[in-house]
Amino acid sequence: MNRESTIQAINQKFREISTETIMFHQAIADVLGLHITDHKGLDLIYRYGPMPAGKLSELTGLTTGAVTGIIDRLEKAGYVRRVNDPKDRRRIIIELTRNKKLERKLEDIFTPLSVRMHKVLSLYSDNELAFLFNVLTKSLEQSHEELMELRRVHK
Repeated sequence: MNRESTIQAINQKFREISTETIMFHQAIADVLGLHITDHKGLDLIYRYGPMPAGKLSELTGLTTGAVTGIIDRLEKAGYVRRVNDPKDRRRIIIELTRNKKLERKLEDIFTPLSVRMHKVLSLYSDNELAFLFNVLTKSLEQSHEELMELRRVHK
């Protein structure tokens, strides 16, 4: 395979990974009784910690109105709560609630995949893993930039 064919094949694999990831997370959202955007909004709050709605809007590229809907649904489901910002009482922060049932569900869902991925990644050398990490990091940066541009252009 020549270089251009290899690049095209890798881009195709990224597309396949993207589709498979979306389908996987839709299945998780279904198990949790959430919209997929709610599930991923919850993931962002889990990863980045408590945040104002504006920050969640910034991270997702969604409008503040759409993010308000996500927060409303997550709050109704008992996964997050709105609290006053101790530094600015006019501002509201969204934070996770302690939800052992949700935590157990997510652990049951993600542990098998995590174990499988660890087995796959363990086959590679430290240099190969560093290379892969670099490729994924740069790919995510490019994808996020395109997401923001798409949201900006199609407001």
